[in-house]
Amino acid sequence: MADSIDINKMTPDQHQALVCMFFAMMPQTDVRYKKRIDYWEILHKRFNKKVSTYRYAKDTFDSYFSNNNRVGWGQDRDLNRRGKEYGQVYNLYKDYDLDAIEKAVEEIMDLYKSEKNSFISMKCGLPKTVHAMLSGENEIIIDGVYTLQEELWMNRIIFVTLGGDTGRAEVDWEPGFFGIARVTRTPYDFGYNDKEKYFKFNIHMVCIFGAIYKREDFLNYRDAFDARYIGPELTRDPSQAISSMDESKAVAVIRAVLDRQPELENTFKNIFSEEFMERVLGAVRVLIPSVAEFGETTEEILRTYKEEEILEEDVEELYDEYTQEDFLEEVFMSKEEYELLSELLMTKKNIILQGAPGVGKTFMAKRLAYSILGCRDNKRVRMIQFHQSYSYEDFIVGYRPNGEGFELEYGPFYQFCKLAEKDNRPHFFIIDEINRGNVSKIFGELLMLIENDKRNEMLDLLYTKEQFSVPENVYIIGMMNTADRSLAIIDYALRRRFAFYDVRPAFNNPIFINMTEQKESVALKRLISYIKLLNDDIRKDDSLGSGFEVGHSYFCTSPDTNVDKKWIKSTIEYEILPLINEYWFDDKDKIDEWSIKLRGVEND
Repeated sequence: MADSIDINKMTPDQHQALVCMFFAMMPQTDVRYKKRIDYWEILHKRFNKKVSTYRYAKDTFDSYFSNNNRVGWGQDRDLNRRGKEYGQVYNLYKDYDLDAIEKAVEEIMDLYKSEKNSFISMKCGLPKTVHAMLSGENEIIIDGVYTLQEELWMNRIIFVTLGGDTGRAEVDWEPGFFGIARVTRTPYDFGYNDKEKYFKFNIHMVCIFGAIYKREDFLNYRDAFDARYIGPELTRDPSQAISSMDESKAVAVIRAVLDRQPELENTFKNIFSEEFMERVLGAVRVLIPSVAEFGETTEEILRTYKEEEILEEDVEELYDEYTQEDFLEEVFMSKEEYELLSELLMTKKNIILQGAPGVGKTFMAKRLAYSILGCRDNKRVRMIQFHQSYSYEDFIVGYRPNGEGFELEYGPFYQFCKLAEKDNRPHFFIIDEINRGNVSKIFGELLMLIENDKRNEMLDLLYTKEQFSVPENVYIIGMMNTADRSLAIIDYALRRRFAFYDVRPAFNNPIFINMTEQKESVALKRLISYIKLLNDDIRKDDSLGSGFEVGHSYFCTSPDTNVDKKWIKSTIEYEILPLINEYWFDDKDKIDEWSIKLRGVEND
């Protein structure tokens, strides 16, 4: 066995795998173990993978090294499921001395620590030059330049921003990030007009965005900060209006544009390298806008910001595979029911899961999609929520205020359909609270196109007049709360285009029963028995019915939840009794009857 590892013979994927294995080989008491987050941050910045991806890879390696005193994920967690490079690295280097691996890891970090200056960023404010760009001239002369002569080689990519003082009459354009160009003539005409230090070079615009991007448009993209003349300034831009830009900033800038204009993806793929576009389409750091009370910690702020989505995303990255068996176990549904539901969705293409609060409609919707895909692929599953003020402009496309007027903005359904067009695999668009919005107005002309036999037919969009269709591989799952009396019954146009599936409480499902048995809580079992009786009462009530039953998800606790008197009291007082008060708001005797019964469980 060699005394050292030649990292030049390894692929970038193997580099990343070796770093993860290095930290799995040592116990937490080893001072080197504390470096892992810093190293993963460096890899994230270079490869645009989430830090959690590297953490999970390290956890997978953990069980292969007994001296680290960590259980990891067990031997059943195959390294190759993370990627073939993980198995390769383990087989090649597992017996190497830790010091030899550390030396290789340090070389890998040195390799990826510093970003290369791969691009040029330039700001143009001379009317003659800007007008040449706006008019689409093929060859544009850039003059007045005296720096970066050695970096302006043929075909070099340049990020072009329009500058100029809008208070001056000759500035008749909107300043901001404008497009991408290439160098078509390297520096020439040195010292023209007796200006010794100046030279000229020529460019050609290869992409004009059609929208102007201001610095504030990049506020949510941390790595775009200090992207010269484009992103928010932490340090002042150089006085000379041309500068180098490292790759991580360029990635963040292009991703920000692509998030706004997904239709530019193919254009960008023709301009930039495949490796660069893999980073753009990977995990880019974003800043989450939130509101914080004085004294709140970062952890508390994050916990209050869409807590369930943040936690769920973390879980979804942990498990790659998701099977029908996983669905049956998590959703408490029989195999026959699952087969009916999945066949209904795949045949009709549009389905609505309807049921009372707590039957797990939202939870079921995502997992139904995952089970059909066979994995938790959030690029092919998108969830939004309708509300009373949600509009066609929010959902499809429309003009939105931007602080200086209005700009055309594409909505989530348009973007999702465009992504689905490029991939033949199924894509699932999930709409929570679908009956809270005016569906006919929100879908507009696309209400016809979502029908099964109208997929791939073309219609002109309202604002852009572009031809648009809903792809065959887009499936729509809606969720509807049948117990909300504030909502009107949905119209016939929607009913005709969707199949409706009733989601009922799963108290009698064997998996649910087994889960509650494991809690060994007499109070929990007694409470569930009362809820089943309560549901019998609800079904018999002519003004209510099965659509108002209390769901099982109120009692789906995590394994480490202590189902004590405090938990029982909280569930009864803040989950169940408010529903009873709403259901029988005009029948005080019925409210009192069930309040006494349920509080009896609470007081036992």
